[in-house]
Amino acid sequence: MVNLIKQPLFLKDTRRPAIKSATSFLKQNIKNNKRKAVAQFSHVDNSLKNSLKQANFVAHWVPSVFSNLVGSFYEKAETVQEFWKVIKQCNRVVDYSANKRAFTGKQEIEIGTKAFKEFAMKVKSRVKMHKGPFAYFNGIVNKLMNEFYFDEEFMHSFN
Repeated sequence: MVNLIKQPLFLKDTRRPAIKSATSFLKQNIKNNKRKAVAQFSHVDNSLKNSLKQANFVAHWVPSVFSNLVGSFYEKAETVQEFWKVIKQCNRVVDYSANKRAFTGKQEIEIGTKAFKEFAMKVKSRVKMHKGPFAYFNGIVNKLMNEFYFDEEFMHSFN
């Protein structure tokens, strides 16, 4: 018996073998090109990285007087900046409507240098700093700012 019923075209088995492309070869070629490019400029990158590691740049917002003082004890720029952030945080706002702080920039530098000199003496005398050096420095700065805020001679000396 012959099958007289015709099947529609879309039901016919039209499987074809998949066409394989050379994608793995192309990917490998791209990787090899990247490796060659990295190898070609690696000596330039290494010398630049080494020179930048040796250089010690401090952010522009840290006063040079303070960064020179702290830089003689700590060589990392992040540490110098963190000590200055402590001083900026301790300088409280006294008038929120005008965004006026208790101390001017020159007064902050004066307080910061005095506080760091005291901090350096404490470090050299091996005082235990239970919560860390920045917390200890924060306490010194707060104490000095409280003293100087009520000292009329200090408050009017920088005007």
